Amino acid sequence: MYKIAVMPGDGTGPEVVREGMKVLEAASKVCGFKYEAHTLDYGGDRYLKTGVVLSDEEVEGLRKYDAIFLGAVGHPDVKPGIIEKGLLLKARFGLEQYINLRPVKLYPGVETPLKNKGPEDIDFVVVRENNEGLYCGEGSFENKGTPQEIALQISRNTRKGAERCIRFAFEYTRKRNKRKNSRFAAKPTCSLTPGIYGKGLFTRWPRSIRMS
Repeated sequence: MYKIAVMPGDGTGPEVVREGMKVLEAASKVCGFKYEAHTLDYGGDRYLKTGVVLSDEEVEGLRKYDAIFLGAVGHPDVKPGIIEKGLLLKARFGLEQYINLRPVKLYPGVETPLKNKGPEDIDFVVVRENNEGLYCGEGSFENKGTPQEIALQISRNTRKGAERCIRFAFEYTRKRNKRKNSRFAAKPTCSLTPGIYGKGLFTRWPRSIRMS
């Protein structure tokens, strides 16, 4: 029995989640699994009523679930950043959800803008680090309010964060399909000096992991 925390959230979130739950119900019957869905009202409407986005106790409460189904965050009556940081990023950091896994698959009978490509050509998974880099939300302004104003956004990348992401990607590739080749691309893709350091972590560690 899987326990799922359902968080419809804001905007189109409730609509998307409602349809997604229909898919989940159909899949459970076809694949033969059972689940319990608990709907949580975390989001902009609750914040406007209570002033609470997501408490530390509520983050801990999410640990008892096997999965979280989140619709969307961001409310027109709430200043941008409050819900996004207080709900999405707080839960992500608190639960150390450090992998953003994005399967890309073309199904039979579905049109694609890529010429002469079919399901056998488009079937891969993107593994992205989900806790560090620009997600850390660090930055500042210099000479604010002047013609020389500068906005600084820090991309913080750690050895621990890079290693665990790369290890996940390697192990996932092994399990998914040993016949397919894996290609590695570092998350920080900026070719200027600020991107060199983060990219260095992501390009050095695959070598050590391959040898371990």
